[in-house]
Amino acid sequence: MLKKILFFGYLSTITIVSLLPSNDLPDVKLFPSADKVVHLCLYAGLTFLFFWSWPGKFKGKKQFLPLLLVFCWGFMMEILQGLGHYGRQFDLLDQVANVSGFLPGWLTWKLWNYRNTRILLHNVESKT
Repeated sequence: MLKKILFFGYLSTITIVSLLPSNDLPDVKLFPSADKVVHLCLYAGLTFLFFWSWPGKFKGKKQFLPLLLVFCWGFMMEILQGLGHYGRQFDLLDQVANVSGFLPGWLTWKLWNYRNTRILLHNVESKT
């Protein structure tokens, strides 16, 4: 239950930050296109939390349903930014960064799951 609360809390945070007026966002200059890295990281986290919240639910071909969620949610946020009058706009490269976040999020989940499975198996073997 806690995992799902964290997932929906994170999804809500992405939504709120995506729809805030641009003048409400901090103006931090890191490097050119740093915002694309931020988009990628946010959606990587969303992907990881999706798999983590529903472990075992998305196996085989179903494991790309979260990709569909990431694509649709990111696209919806970009469209809503374009429709709003708050200094935000639709940016195709932001959408590419959003969808690109799926791969590192999915790979992190795979590594996390593999590591935890090995630890669990080691603990079971050491008790027998």
